[in-house]
Amino acid sequence: MAIFNALSRMEILRDVHTLILDGLSVTSELVREIICEESFNVRVLSIREVQNLNERKLQQALRYSIRPSRAANTPKLEALYIFGPRDAPSSPRMKRHLAPGSSTIASPQTLASHGGVMSSRGAQIGAQWNEMSENALAHDLEKSGDKWYEKSGILFAKPISSEWADTVLSCQGIVSFDAILCNGPRHHSREASANGHNEGSPIPPYRRALAYLPPRLATYSTGGCCKCGSAPEGFSLYGKSSLEALPLLAPPPLHNSSAKSAKVPTIRGSEIKKLLVRCVDCIRARYCEGCHKWWCEDCYEIPEVAVTPVESLQPWEAVGSNLGGQPEKNVKPRVRRSCFECGLTGAQKAAEEQERCTDLVMETFERTSLVITTPAYYFFISVITEYYVFQDIVCVACI
Repeated sequence: MAIFNALSRMEILRDVHTLILDGLSVTSELVREIICEESFNVRVLSIREVQNLNERKLQQALRYSIRPSRAANTPKLEALYIFGPRDAPSSPRMKRHLAPGSSTIASPQTLASHGGVMSSRGAQIGAQWNEMSENALAHDLEKSGDKWYEKSGILFAKPISSEWADTVLSCQGIVSFDAILCNGPRHHSREASANGHNEGSPIPPYRRALAYLPPRLATYSTGGCCKCGSAPEGFSLYGKSSLEALPLLAPPPLHNSSAKSAKVPTIRGSEIKKLLVRCVDCIRARYCEGCHKWWCEDCYEIPEVAVTPVESLQPWEAVGSNLGGQPEKNVKPRVRRSCFECGLTGAQKAAEEQERCTDLVMETFERTSLVITTPAYYFFISVITEYYVFQDIVCVACI
C-alpha cells in the first residue's frame, strides 16, 4: 500500500492501463480500490497466484462494480486475470558469458578457444542443447494462451471455487476473465425442455429439466468429439463468435490495454481457431484422461436395454446413463477409473496396460530397502498390486 500511495502522489497510477501484480501480496481491499476508485484507470489487471487475497470479498467487489445503479462508463476494468498460472519471468534466451576482455556476448565456440571448462567437447554440446531448450521454452511461452484452442485437457492446475461461476456470469459483457462458463447442453436444459414441449418435438435426455446443471466454469479443453468431431453446442470461432464466449489468453497484452486484444489467439495463415471447452460434470464418464478423447452426448454408446422413464429417476441417475436406463451388468463402461495412478481412461488396451502397471508396482517395491521374508514380501506385493490394478486395469489408453 505504501508503494501505491507514493505512486498516487506522483500521479503515475492514473496513466497505468495494464497492471500486473502476479505473485505479490495483494489484498481484496486493494483490488476493490483499483476496480471502483476513480483515481485508477486500470483496464487490464492480472492478480494470478497472489497471496493474502480474500476471493469472496473480491467477488463482492466485482458484483458491486457492475450493479445496475453504477455510474456511466464504469467499471473501467475490462479484463481480469486471476485463475491461470502466472507467466514465467522474461529472461534472455541464453545468458551467455561475455567474451574475455570484451563487453560483447560470446558463443560457446568462442569460449572454447580460450580454454577453461567450456573447452571440453561435452560442455559445448551441453551448452548448445541448453540454448535449444531455452529457445523452445520461450516459443511455447509466447503462445501459452493457445492451449484453450488445443486438445490439451485440463486447463487449470488448481481447483476453482464453484462460487466464481455466478460472478463470471454476472460480469458477462462488462468484465472478462481468463476463464469462461461451460456452454454444455445440460446448462441450458431447462430452456430446451420448455421449448421442446411447446413445439411438440422429442427432447434428448440430456436436455430434459432433470438433467439441468447450474453454471460452471469450463476447466477442460476437449476439442471435438472423437466420433462426430463436434458437440451439441458447437464450436466457438474466433472472429465469428461473440467475445463473451472467448477467454482472456496469456500473457496479458502490454501495448493495447483492452479485453478484445487480450483474446486474440496466435493465427497462422488462414487458420480458423475453434474453441470447445467443458466443465468436469459435462464430460464425466465420457472423457479419457490418457489421450484426451471424449464422446459427446449424442455419440456416446449406451447398451440397448429397457429404458426407465427419466421422471422416475434421480437427476444423477438419469444423466449417468444418458438415456435414463440402467445398463446391463456385463457391459463395461467406455471410460472408467481402474487405476489410481492413471485416472479415467478408455478400456481398449486393458490387457497390455495391466501387465505394464503390474511390472511397475513390482519394480517400485523391489527398489525399497525393506528386509522382510520372501512369503510376506510377495503377499505384500500382491495386496499392493490389487490395490493399484484391480481386475481390469485401464492405464494411459490411446484409444
